[in-house]
Amino acid sequence: MTLAVRAATGGWTPSHPVLRDVDAAIEIAVSDTGIGISPDKQKLIFEPFTQADGTTSRKYGGTGLGLSISREIARLLGGELKVHSEPNVGSTFTLYVPFQSVGLSLALQSPEQTDGAEPAPSSYVIADDRDELCGDPFVLIVEDDPTFAGVLLELARSVGLKGVISTAGSGTVAMVRKLKPSAVTLDLGLSDIDGFVLLDLLRHEPDLAHIPVHVISGAEQAAHAMNIGASGVIEKPAEQAELAALFETILAAARSDAARGMTAARKPAAQDRRKTLRDITGSRILIVDDDIRNIYSLTSVLEAHDVEVLHAERGAEGIRILEKRPDIDVALIDIMMPEMDGYETMRQIRSMPAIARTPLVAVTAKAMKGDRQKCLDAGASDYISKPVDIDLLLALLRVWIGRARSEGAQGEATAVAAE
Repeated sequence: MTLAVRAATGGWTPSHPVLRDVDAAIEIAVSDTGIGISPDKQKLIFEPFTQADGTTSRKYGGTGLGLSISREIARLLGGELKVHSEPNVGSTFTLYVPFQSVGLSLALQSPEQTDGAEPAPSSYVIADDRDELCGDPFVLIVEDDPTFAGVLLELARSVGLKGVISTAGSGTVAMVRKLKPSAVTLDLGLSDIDGFVLLDLLRHEPDLAHIPVHVISGAEQAAHAMNIGASGVIEKPAEQAELAALFETILAAARSDAARGMTAARKPAAQDRRKTLRDITGSRILIVDDDIRNIYSLTSVLEAHDVEVLHAERGAEGIRILEKRPDIDVALIDIMMPEMDGYETMRQIRSMPAIARTPLVAVTAKAMKGDRQKCLDAGASDYISKPVDIDLLLALLRVWIGRARSEGAQGEATAVAAE
């Protein structure tokens, strides 16, 4: 392997728009005499978790993430990373970095935005009361629509209640743990996490279970939130008077608890309520993953909760098991599998009427923007990234198993009523 560094003042054809306006750049080239990369694979290797040899029996290891990260770092520096390779001869990877990072802001945009288009407007940030709480009662508003979040904040303030806004589900549990709000209002239709799952996480957190969570959402099955532990449900579109009354109730309860020292006393009652929440005991879960280590680790966790675990190392095998065992409550589908990947496995399951309604949770090492939606588009009920957060996984399973059983019970009741 050889390393070469020189100043480049021309002689290259930059593909990244930033370098088109650069007079000089540093060129760093790393060459080897390895197996090389065929021309049809040279673009693929820069994709996350892709290798020239994608089989499980490949000779060379690695996650396939390094080149993707390197390319993004190069772009953030205003440069680019290119490859020249010949099979059985070797490869040369060349990094170009401008002396002056004149295009850093452009490098952060998508390619479509760099062709003369105006940059996308920055996210709308609402000034809430997080820096002025001073021990006063306040509500945490979890709502990804900034306009509606602002409406809720103003309504809370109008009744004398302060407010803090979280526009994403991720990090909300940590925020509740840190700030200890008087109550939480929760939108179920969050873009980054299923609102039911977030609600389940809050209800199963011992130190947070006593904090009331009021669902304000237009999502279907909003009433199902009561089974997970919601203190109340208001469906969108909601009347202003109804929302104002909710905040008045939250403020009155917070003041009453503070006056009577009831916050600590409510914790045992909340813990008793947690015991009535649904769990996954006695359920049947299928794991479809080509890595036996992942199967073993997940099986160990799930069996500790008295779960029957079945497993398959290929997508087709997993489909056959689902066909033979219609009593399976949920399937965990790994995305990166040989022969038939997780996306195709889920698409085929959704196309088969007998098993199409089985809850499917995509499990993937990819945790980049858009991956969750890609899994949902392929048929996943939900998504979790590796390394697996066990608390989040258990919440996902509780929600989807509980939802499937509720729908099954409703279907049986409807059938009996029809007879």
